[in-house]
Amino acid sequence: MRMSCRAAPIVFALGLITWAKAASAQSATPKQDGPPPVADHTQRESVRPLRVGVIGGVGFPRPLAIEALTLLGESVALGAEYGVLPDLTVDGVRTSLWSLAGDVRFFPFRHGFFVGVRAGRQHVGADTAVTVAPYGSANESLSLDSWFINPRIGFLSTSAAGLALGMEVGVQVPLVADTTSSLPLALVPGAQRTADALGSSILPTVDLLRIGMVF
Repeated sequence: MRMSCRAAPIVFALGLITWAKAASAQSATPKQDGPPPVADHTQRESVRPLRVGVIGGVGFPRPLAIEALTLLGESVALGAEYGVLPDLTVDGVRTSLWSLAGDVRFFPFRHGFFVGVRAGRQHVGADTAVTVAPYGSANESLSLDSWFINPRIGFLSTSAAGLALGMEVGVQVPLVADTTSSLPLALVPGAQRTADALGSSILPTVDLLRIGMVF
């Protein structure tokens, strides 16, 4: 009986310690009401309000183009583009072309399809050799600088990994053109026709492929 009385406080203390440990462990475990939540993989990822990137393109009348692109949400994209036609000789006329332009695209359905407009300045250079009687041959340099506007439609898609792919078609309309020639234009009809065809005529524009990265 004496042993039982002496052991009672020890048993009580051990029971109290065990209960305290169990209560502490239970309070450390987050309480859940109902079944555990299920991950919703169909929930749409949040769209960053601003993304930037670079895309390149091949097409007509500028076979090579590179564009710095800024995406504002899912509805608007702003760009600054440099396009170039490497030196090309046609009918004895060496022709070159470059352009600088800004553009804006609107995505009415927020994905892929867009309507847009590009506006900027284009330079066309034409060099040829002409024969001027009775003085002999002379080199002719002709340049045509024009401001243009280029409405267009197309498709531009960006993946979650940042890959951008697209294509587009439009019409380039010259607004103001200025021609400079080292010889009277009447003496260089070939160079004038080439420059006018690329710089002061309404042209279709086609970008067969646009590819780049957006971050």
